[in-house]
Amino acid sequence: MFRFRDFTTADLAFTGLIIALMYIVQTVTILGVAAITPVDAFKSIASAFFVCIVISVGLAKVGKIGTFTLIGLVNGIICGFIMPAFLPLLPATFLGGLAADAAVGLTYGVYSSRNSLLVGCGVDKFIETLVILTVPFLFGFSSFMLAPALIIVSAITVSVLGMLGALVGYGIINEFRRAGALD
Repeated sequence: MFRFRDFTTADLAFTGLIIALMYIVQTVTILGVAAITPVDAFKSIASAFFVCIVISVGLAKVGKIGTFTLIGLVNGIICGFIMPAFLPLLPATFLGGLAADAAVGLTYGVYSSRNSLLVGCGVDKFIETLVILTVPFLFGFSSFMLAPALIIVSAITVSVLGMLGALVGYGIINEFRRAGALD
């Protein structure tokens, strides 16, 4: 299913570009939301929509299963270097990408259709949110545990926002294809 040797240099370079753009979008979104509200949860929830717009463009361009896992792995490693106190980001982003690739690989085979992008972004954000909200408590990084219902509702909310971002990203992809900028 996933073989690293199937990725060309152009695929890896474009994936790196998407990761860099994802960080820029995420930083601007989080800082913008932080200026509006002091609630930390809203920062991550708001960034899910905008980050999935960028990710869906990258997934559609590369199209190969394993791209989301690669994005999640690099994202988690960079977040670990930036914020070493919050190590659950590495397993969260990696497991989210792995689950998204598995779901899309089993149902669609490649990231080429609108539905494959919606499923990929939705599954990724759902798993990421579940792991981020539960792992800190399980490993002792946090002294409080959120209610399971709140965790599920948060994961579903972030997943729906991620899917909406993928839908907008798919519209952008179609415009790029019509303009001849994306094959």
